Amino acid sequence: MLTLPFSIAPPKLVITASRGFKNVGAFIASFFPGLRQDLLYAEYDVHPRDYSSMAFVASLANAAILAVFTLAIGIAAHIPLAAAALMVGLLVAGATFATIMFYPQIIAKRRARELDEQLIPALRQLLIESKSGVPLFNAMASVSTDYGEVSGEFKKMVQKINGGTRDLDALAEATTANPSLSFRKVLWQISNALKVGSDVSRVLEIMVHELTVERIEQIKRYGQELAPWTMIYMMAAVIVPSLGITMLMVITSFMNITLPNFVLPLVVLGLMGFQLFFMNFVSSRRPKI
Repeated sequence: MLTLPFSIAPPKLVITASRGFKNVGAFIASFFPGLRQDLLYAEYDVHPRDYSSMAFVASLANAAILAVFTLAIGIAAHIPLAAAALMVGLLVAGATFATIMFYPQIIAKRRARELDEQLIPALRQLLIESKSGVPLFNAMASVSTDYGEVSGEFKKMVQKINGGTRDLDALAEATTANPSLSFRKVLWQISNALKVGSDVSRVLEIMVHELTVERIEQIKRYGQELAPWTMIYMMAAVIVPSLGITMLMVITSFMNITLPNFVLPLVVLGLMGFQLFFMNFVSSRRPKI
């Protein structure tokens, strides 16, 4: 499903208006050579030229709407805000354009994380069934449920094979549109095994072992990273604020200066923002188990 983040104008209106800016979209797309692959990984069925023209139109619409809104505030308050409206329009246009252009990459990375999270359990089931003598197609059909995004990928391959596509072609198409490097490696190995007629279960066993070892190494690296990040957190969120406020109070008392009432609430809000950012950062670094 195509999504245009932070677009104030309705998506249908943006899509319709963007058809008149296809040349502009083609020019913009030439500066983003990886956009085609990002759109494919994000499952956006749209040409890079068309997507770039949508980003251009959405950024212009957002800039115009907020610039007019700023001007209206200035007129109502009898304050000249023409320069401010221009600056707001330029900033909003740039932010909207950058967000929309890089959004497929964000979605692709999110899909890759979700695929990696359920890849090993799905491959283990595939390996057990392959070793039990179940045909590969039936084994793939059995993992097309209960494993999130991984099941979705296998379900697409099963549907294509049911529709008459050769298994090798279905695997090749799935490999091209898959954002997870680990999943692509698995599909490449399965495809190579089918081409040369080797035992698929042996290939799956090797891949499960390699992915498991890689996951263990990621967990070890994450544990090693936590020590310095914990030290940074203690310094920034505990030691510096407490000592800083104490020193500030001592200095102001000696200089007979009264602290404004908003200083301490501002420090508290800053600490809350830092802690939320830090927790989100550490959580994003944690490997999926």
